[in-house]
Amino acid sequence: MIPALLTSCGKGSKGTIAPPQEQTSATDSLPLIGRTLHIDYGQMQAIVTYGQDTLIWQTSSPDGKTSEQTKEEPNYEVLGDGRTFATWQEASGEVVAHIVDLKAQQVTAFIYAPLIEGQTSRSATRLTGKITQQ
Repeated sequence: MIPALLTSCGKGSKGTIAPPQEQTSATDSLPLIGRTLHIDYGQMQAIVTYGQDTLIWQTSSPDGKTSEQTKEEPNYEVLGDGRTFATWQEASGEVVAHIVDLKAQQVTAFIYAPLIEGQTSRSATRLTGKITQQ
């Protein structure tokens, strides 16, 4: 897992190790951490819990059928203005990218199917959903 806030240490010009930079906690820099969002994509609803090291995902269809919960290892990047970029790769090989906009109460998801042998590129399925509950 790559932390949301990275710092670096290195050798200065005299071969000494630079002191680490001050860090803020992940919840300070990522307001998304610790939240469970209910997202309405129209034909599918999702319940996503964004944890620092684990993202828990479950979907349901309009007829009430729910999927099993899956646990993923997310990577986050703060985009500013209430927006966070979250990515993860599922066990199936699919790659999912979320742009979560807490101000606009919207999530844009991009889902990339796994590459098939001989394939060099792939297009994303794009979903836009409204956050209905936090």
